[in-house]
Amino acid sequence: MTPAALADLVRSVAHDVLTGRGLDPVVLPATVSIERPRVPDHGDYATNVALRTGPRVGVPPREFAGWLAHALDQRHEVRSVEVAGPGFLNLRLAPDAQSDIVAQVLAAGERLGLQGRPTRRLAGLEDLPTVREAQYVHARLAALGRNASDLGITYQGAQLALLDHELEGDLIRTLGEFPRIVAAAATAAAALGNADPRAPHRVARYLEQLVTAYHRFDGSCRVLPMGDEQPGPRHAARLALCEATRQVLANGLGLLGVSAPERM
Repeated sequence: MTPAALADLVRSVAHDVLTGRGLDPVVLPATVSIERPRVPDHGDYATNVALRTGPRVGVPPREFAGWLAHALDQRHEVRSVEVAGPGFLNLRLAPDAQSDIVAQVLAAGERLGLQGRPTRRLAGLEDLPTVREAQYVHARLAALGRNASDLGITYQGAQLALLDHELEGDLIRTLGEFPRIVAAAATAAAALGNADPRAPHRVARYLEQLVTAYHRFDGSCRVLPMGDEQPGPRHAARLALCEATRQVLANGLGLLGVSAPERM
């Protein structure tokens, strides 16, 4: 479930909660804000929809957040939800809902992010350490795919719900941010006739975050079997996550007009 899909879910549930209590749902914001908390322990995502909506219907935001938390807790996509502070909601997604992001990236392939083409290429962009590191990780993931193929391991039909490790989740959620980053970069570029130098740098900063999330995952989550270990479903699931990461890196580098090498 992407942040956009989660925003739609939260808004739909909030609409039902208001209607069920005889309150006017027209007060809901057109777009529900979904953000990743700065402190990972606070959850996968956070929303301030109760703070924005409660006062408009004469309900204390924390009380309205409690209503929403109870309703969202019934949804199979949500693993847990808690009220924080004056009315924030911290949400954790169920593994199968979270792993939908991987499936969506793999299904979209090279089309993911095409709505953002083109961003303005800056001279020397390929020399930025961030971009070169993204190229290196892409080549490393391409090599991983070749090694997996040699071992007869494929991610086709992988059980993506097995991706329940904390660092797998962090990498998945970072992948889920890509469409939003691309859309923001494209909007910024279009506003100034594609002359906004911040647009490509937005994509470059995102690639840096993705590379960081991948390195954390790679340090704790082994993808391929070692020694006499037999390939299993978790290997296939992690290979799918790696392929999704490689694809997003390739697409992001492509938006910057930079190559995504298979070997380095």
